[in-house]
Amino acid sequence: MFTAVYRKIFPYKLRKKIYDVFLGDIVFVIRNFRVIAKGKCTYVFQRFLSDTEENRAFSFIGRYGITSYPHPYSLEYREKQIEVKLDKESNLPFVMHHGNRLYFPERFSIEKVKKDYRALLIEQDERAAHRYVRSYSELQGRTLLDIGAAEGIFALDTIQFVKHVIIFECMDYWQKPLQATFAPWPDKVTVVEKYVGNKTEGDFVKIDDFLSGKSIDNLFLKMDIEGAERMALEGARQTLSNGKDIQLAVCTYHRKEDPEYMETLLTGLGYQIEFSEGLMYWNKRVSKGVIRAKKS
Repeated sequence: MFTAVYRKIFPYKLRKKIYDVFLGDIVFVIRNFRVIAKGKCTYVFQRFLSDTEENRAFSFIGRYGITSYPHPYSLEYREKQIEVKLDKESNLPFVMHHGNRLYFPERFSIEKVKKDYRALLIEQDERAAHRYVRSYSELQGRTLLDIGAAEGIFALDTIQFVKHVIIFECMDYWQKPLQATFAPWPDKVTVVEKYVGNKTEGDFVKIDDFLSGKSIDNLFLKMDIEGAERMALEGARQTLSNGKDIQLAVCTYHRKEDPEYMETLLTGLGYQIEFSEGLMYWNKRVSKGVIRAKKS
Protein backbone atom coordinates (compact mmCIF):
# COMPACT_ATOMS: atom_id res chain seq x y z
CA MET A 1 0.00 0.00 0.00
CA PHE A 2 2.69 2.48 1.06
CA THR A 3 4.84 1.56 -1.97
CA ALA A 4 1.97 2.11 -4.38
CA VAL A 5 1.17 5.54 -2.91
CA TYR A 6 4.87 6.49 -2.93
CA ARG A 7 5.20 5.58 -6.62
CA LYS A 8 2.03 7.47 -7.47
CA ILE A 9 3.08 10.67 -5.72
CA PHE A 10 6.75 10.73 -6.77
CA PRO A 11 7.71 10.40 -10.47
CA TYR A 12 10.38 7.87 -11.47
CA LYS A 13 13.22 10.39 -11.91
CA LEU A 14 12.61 11.82 -8.44
CA ARG A 15 12.37 8.34 -6.90
CA LYS A 16 15.67 7.41 -8.55
CA LYS A 17 17.33 10.56 -7.22
CA ILE A 18 16.06 9.83 -3.71
CA TYR A 19 17.37 6.26 -4.02
CA ASP A 20 20.79 7.35 -5.32
CA VAL A 21 21.26 10.05 -2.68
CA PHE A 22 19.70 8.54 0.42
CA LEU A 23 19.04 4.82 -0.01
CA GLY A 24 21.51 3.39 -2.52
CA ASP A 25 24.46 2.98 -0.18
CA ILE A 26 22.30 1.59 2.62
CA VAL A 27 20.66 -1.02 0.37
CA PHE A 28 24.07 -1.94 -1.09
CA VAL A 29 25.55 -2.54 2.37
CA ILE A 30 22.54 -4.64 3.47
CA ARG A 31 22.70 -6.80 0.33
CA ASN A 32 26.46 -7.29 0.53
CA PHE A 33 26.98 -7.24 4.30
CA ARG A 34 28.60 -10.69 4.52
CA VAL A 35 31.05 -9.95 1.72
CA ILE A 36 31.93 -6.55 3.16
CA ALA A 37 32.42 -8.04 6.64
CA LYS A 38 34.56 -10.87 5.29
CA GLY A 39 36.67 -8.41 3.31
CA LYS A 40 37.20 -6.12 6.31
CA CYS A 41 38.16 -9.03 8.57
CA THR A 42 40.52 -10.49 5.97
CA TYR A 43 42.20 -7.13 5.47
CA VAL A 44 42.61 -6.47 9.21
CA PHE A 45 43.92 -9.95 10.02
CA GLN A 46 45.75 -10.69 6.75
CA ARG A 47 49.12 -11.07 8.47
CA PHE A 48 47.72 -14.01 10.45
CA LEU A 49 46.12 -15.72 7.43
CA SER A 50 47.65 -17.94 4.78
CA ASP A 51 48.76 -16.19 1.60
CA THR A 52 46.17 -17.56 -0.85
CA GLU A 53 44.57 -16.02 -3.93
CA GLU A 54 41.21 -15.93 -2.15
CA ASN A 55 42.58 -14.18 0.94
CA ARG A 56 44.42 -11.64 -1.19
CA ALA A 57 41.24 -10.94 -3.16
CA PHE A 58 39.07 -10.45 -0.06
CA SER A 59 41.77 -8.37 1.62
CA PHE A 60 41.72 -6.07 -1.43
CA ILE A 61 37.91 -5.85 -1.21
CA GLY A 62 38.19 -5.06 2.50
CA ARG A 63 40.53 -2.17 1.82
CA TYR A 64 39.18 -0.72 -1.44
CA GLY A 65 35.57 -1.87 -1.60
CA ILE A 66 33.69 -4.43 -3.67
CA THR A 67 34.94 -4.73 -7.24
CA SER A 68 34.89 -7.42 -9.92
CA TYR A 69 38.67 -7.03 -10.23
CA PRO A 70 40.15 -7.42 -6.71
CA HIS A 71 43.77 -6.89 -7.67
CA PRO A 72 46.13 -3.92 -7.12
CA TYR A 73 46.70 -3.34 -10.85
CA SER A 74 43.06 -2.21 -11.21
CA LEU A 75 43.82 0.89 -9.12
CA GLU A 76 45.97 2.19 -11.98
CA TYR A 77 42.83 2.76 -14.05
CA ARG A 78 40.70 4.64 -11.50
CA GLU A 79 41.87 8.08 -12.60
CA LYS A 80 42.56 7.23 -16.23
CA GLN A 81 41.29 9.99 -18.51
CA ILE A 82 39.07 8.76 -21.32
CA GLU A 83 37.93 10.90 -24.24
CA VAL A 84 34.57 10.04 -25.75
CA LYS A 85 33.72 11.42 -29.19
CA LEU A 86 30.51 11.46 -31.19
CA ASP A 87 30.25 10.22 -34.76
CA LYS A 88 27.83 12.77 -36.19
CA GLU A 89 26.99 10.60 -39.18
CA SER A 90 25.89 7.56 -37.15
CA ASN A 91 25.12 9.48 -33.93
CA LEU A 92 27.10 6.86 -32.02
CA PRO A 93 29.64 7.61 -29.26
CA PHE A 94 33.08 6.08 -29.66
CA VAL A 95 36.56 5.97 -28.15
CA MET A 96 39.86 5.57 -29.94
CA HIS A 97 41.20 2.15 -28.96
CA HIS A 98 44.73 1.40 -30.11
CA GLY A 99 44.22 3.55 -33.18
CA ASN A 100 40.78 2.20 -34.09
CA ARG A 101 37.29 3.44 -33.33
CA LEU A 102 35.36 1.37 -30.79
CA TYR A 103 31.68 2.31 -30.93
CA PHE A 104 29.00 2.13 -28.25
CA PRO A 105 25.18 2.27 -28.43
CA GLU A 106 23.49 5.59 -29.10
CA ARG A 107 21.59 5.34 -25.82
CA PHE A 108 24.80 5.23 -23.75
CA SER A 109 25.65 8.45 -21.94
CA ILE A 110 29.18 9.85 -22.08
CA GLU A 111 29.74 8.81 -18.47
CA LYS A 112 28.54 5.26 -19.12
CA VAL A 113 30.87 4.92 -22.10
CA LYS A 114 33.77 6.08 -19.93
CA LYS A 115 32.82 3.67 -17.15
CA ASP A 116 32.35 0.70 -19.49
CA TYR A 117 35.51 1.35 -21.47
CA ARG A 118 37.54 1.70 -18.27
CA ALA A 119 36.17 -1.68 -17.13
CA LEU A 120 37.12 -3.21 -20.50
CA LEU A 121 40.68 -1.96 -20.13
CA ILE A 122 40.87 -3.38 -16.61
CA GLU A 123 39.51 -6.79 -17.58
CA GLN A 124 41.86 -7.20 -20.55
CA ASP A 125 44.99 -5.99 -18.78
CA GLU A 126 47.75 -8.60 -19.07
CA ARG A 127 47.54 -9.11 -15.28
CA ALA A 128 43.76 -9.57 -15.21
CA ALA A 129 41.87 -12.73 -14.25
CA HIS A 130 39.52 -11.83 -17.12
CA ARG A 131 42.31 -11.78 -19.73
CA TYR A 132 41.44 -14.18 -22.54
CA VAL A 133 44.95 -14.81 -23.90
CA ARG A 134 48.53 -14.24 -22.88
CA SER A 135 49.26 -12.67 -26.28
CA TYR A 136 46.93 -11.63 -29.10
CA SER A 137 49.41 -13.12 -31.56
CA GLU A 138 48.12 -16.54 -30.46
CA LEU A 139 45.28 -15.93 -32.92
CA GLN A 140 47.59 -15.55 -35.91
CA GLY A 141 45.88 -17.05 -38.99
CA ARG A 142 42.94 -18.42 -37.00
CA THR A 143 39.19 -18.01 -37.38
CA LEU A 144 37.86 -16.36 -34.25
CA LEU A 145 34.41 -17.18 -32.96
CA ASP A 146 33.72 -14.27 -30.61
CA ILE A 147 30.77 -15.64 -28.66
CA GLY A 148 29.13 -12.94 -26.59
CA ALA A 149 31.00 -10.08 -28.22
CA ALA A 150 29.05 -7.10 -26.84
CA GLU A 151 31.06 -4.08 -28.10
CA GLY A 152 33.60 -6.37 -29.81
CA ILE A 153 36.80 -5.19 -28.12
CA PHE A 154 38.44 -8.64 -28.22
CA ALA A 155 37.77 -9.01 -31.93
CA LEU A 156 39.10 -5.51 -32.49
CA ASP A 157 42.26 -6.25 -30.50
CA THR A 158 42.94 -9.34 -32.62
CA ILE A 159 41.72 -8.13 -36.02
CA GLN A 160 45.24 -7.79 -37.43
CA PHE A 161 46.10 -11.39 -36.54
CA VAL A 162 42.98 -13.40 -37.42
CA LYS A 163 42.01 -14.85 -40.76
CA HIS A 164 38.34 -14.17 -40.13
CA VAL A 165 36.06 -13.13 -37.23
CA ILE A 166 32.57 -14.49 -36.64
CA ILE A 167 30.88 -12.33 -34.00
CA PHE A 168 27.91 -13.80 -32.14
CA GLU A 169 25.87 -11.09 -30.42
CA CYS A 170 22.10 -11.19 -30.11
CA MET A 171 21.38 -7.96 -28.22
CA ASP A 172 19.85 -5.54 -30.71
CA TYR A 173 21.45 -2.39 -29.27
CA TRP A 174 24.93 -3.74 -30.08
CA GLN A 175 24.22 -4.36 -33.77
CA LYS A 176 24.70 -0.80 -35.03
CA PRO A 177 27.88 -0.17 -32.98
CA LEU A 178 29.38 -3.48 -34.15
CA GLN A 179 28.70 -2.64 -37.78
CA ALA A 180 30.33 0.78 -37.27
CA THR A 181 33.39 -0.58 -35.43
CA PHE A 182 34.13 -3.23 -38.04
CA ALA A 183 33.19 -1.25 -41.14
CA PRO A 184 36.89 -1.05 -42.18
CA TRP A 185 37.01 -4.87 -42.52
CA PRO A 186 33.84 -5.84 -44.44
CA ASP A 187 35.37 -9.03 -45.88
CA LYS A 188 36.98 -10.14 -42.63
CA VAL A 189 34.11 -9.86 -40.14
CA THR A 190 30.73 -11.60 -39.99
CA VAL A 191 28.16 -10.60 -37.37
CA VAL A 192 25.63 -13.26 -36.38
CA GLU A 193 22.62 -11.99 -34.41
CA LYS A 194 22.13 -15.20 -32.42
CA TYR A 195 22.59 -16.57 -28.92
CA VAL A 196 24.90 -19.59 -28.79
CA GLY A 197 23.63 -22.58 -26.86
CA ASN A 198 22.90 -26.32 -26.95
CA LYS A 199 20.07 -26.12 -29.48
CA THR A 200 19.33 -24.53 -32.82
CA GLU A 201 15.94 -22.86 -32.85
CA GLY A 202 14.60 -19.33 -32.80
CA ASP A 203 17.29 -16.94 -31.60
CA PHE A 204 19.62 -19.80 -30.61
CA VAL A 205 22.22 -21.69 -32.59
CA LYS A 206 24.58 -24.55 -31.77
CA ILE A 207 28.19 -24.11 -32.83
CA ASP A 208 28.13 -27.64 -34.27
CA ASP A 209 25.15 -26.72 -36.47
CA PHE A 210 26.53 -23.31 -37.45
CA LEU A 211 29.83 -24.84 -38.58
CA SER A 212 28.24 -27.80 -40.38
CA GLY A 213 29.83 -28.00 -43.83
CA LYS A 214 32.53 -25.48 -42.87
CA SER A 215 36.13 -26.00 -41.80
CA ILE A 216 36.42 -26.74 -38.08
CA ASP A 217 40.21 -26.59 -37.93
CA ASN A 218 42.41 -23.77 -36.65
CA LEU A 219 39.62 -22.12 -34.65
CA PHE A 220 39.72 -19.90 -31.58
CA LEU A 221 36.53 -19.92 -29.50
CA LYS A 222 36.07 -17.11 -26.99
CA MET A 223 33.00 -17.36 -24.75
CA ASP A 224 31.72 -14.70 -22.38
CA ILE A 225 27.96 -15.23 -22.22
CA GLU A 226 26.81 -14.49 -18.68
CA GLY A 227 26.52 -18.05 -17.39
CA ALA A 228 25.46 -19.82 -20.61
CA GLU A 229 28.99 -21.10 -21.28
CA ARG A 230 28.15 -24.68 -20.27
CA MET A 231 25.31 -24.88 -22.80
CA ALA A 232 27.47 -23.35 -25.52
CA LEU A 233 30.22 -25.90 -24.90
CA GLU A 234 27.70 -28.74 -24.99
CA GLY A 235 26.52 -27.43 -28.35
CA ALA A 236 30.09 -27.47 -29.65
CA ARG A 237 31.10 -31.01 -28.62
CA GLN A 238 31.48 -32.34 -32.18
CA THR A 239 33.55 -29.35 -33.22
CA LEU A 240 35.76 -29.58 -30.14
CA SER A 241 36.17 -33.34 -30.56
CA ASN A 242 36.84 -33.48 -34.30
CA GLY A 243 38.50 -30.17 -35.10
CA LYS A 244 42.27 -29.83 -35.30
CA ASP A 245 44.42 -27.14 -33.66
CA ILE A 246 41.57 -25.54 -31.72
CA GLN A 247 42.01 -23.08 -28.86
CA LEU A 248 39.46 -21.72 -26.39
CA ALA A 249 39.11 -18.98 -23.80
CA VAL A 250 35.95 -19.44 -21.72
CA CYS A 251 34.73 -17.39 -18.76
CA THR A 252 34.33 -19.51 -15.64
CA TYR A 253 33.17 -17.04 -12.98
CA HIS A 254 29.49 -16.58 -13.82
CA ARG A 255 28.26 -19.82 -12.21
CA LYS A 256 29.42 -21.72 -9.18
CA GLU A 257 31.51 -24.81 -10.00
CA ASP A 258 32.04 -23.71 -13.62
CA PRO A 259 35.85 -23.96 -13.30
CA GLU A 260 35.65 -27.61 -12.21
CA TYR A 261 32.97 -28.45 -14.78
CA MET A 262 34.86 -26.96 -17.70
CA GLU A 263 38.20 -28.41 -16.65
CA THR A 264 36.64 -31.89 -16.55
CA LEU A 265 34.87 -31.43 -19.88
CA LEU A 266 37.83 -30.06 -21.80
CA THR A 267 40.47 -32.40 -20.43
CA GLY A 268 38.08 -35.25 -21.23
CA LEU A 269 38.07 -34.07 -24.85
CA GLY A 270 41.86 -34.12 -24.96
CA TYR A 271 42.60 -30.44 -24.30
CA GLN A 272 45.46 -29.01 -22.31
CA ILE A 273 44.13 -26.35 -19.96
CA GLU A 274 45.29 -23.50 -17.76
CA PHE A 275 43.46 -20.83 -15.82
CA SER A 276 44.19 -17.13 -15.98
CA GLU A 277 46.03 -15.76 -12.98
CA GLY A 278 44.13 -14.22 -10.08
CA LEU A 279 40.43 -14.25 -9.22
CA MET A 280 37.26 -12.47 -10.27
CA TYR A 281 34.60 -11.33 -7.80
CA TRP A 282 31.08 -12.11 -8.97
CA ASN A 283 27.76 -12.78 -7.29
CA LYS A 284 29.16 -12.56 -3.73
CA ARG A 285 32.04 -15.00 -4.31
CA VAL A 286 35.47 -15.16 -5.89
CA SER A 287 36.33 -17.53 -8.72
CA LYS A 288 38.82 -18.27 -11.44
CA GLY A 289 38.05 -15.95 -14.32
CA VAL A 290 38.95 -17.68 -17.57
CA ILE A 291 39.94 -21.18 -18.61
CA ARG A 292 42.27 -21.36 -21.59
CA ALA A 293 42.46 -24.59 -23.55
CA LYS A 294 44.19 -25.92 -26.64
CA LYS A 295 44.39 -29.13 -28.60
CA SER A 296 47.03 -29.74 -31.26
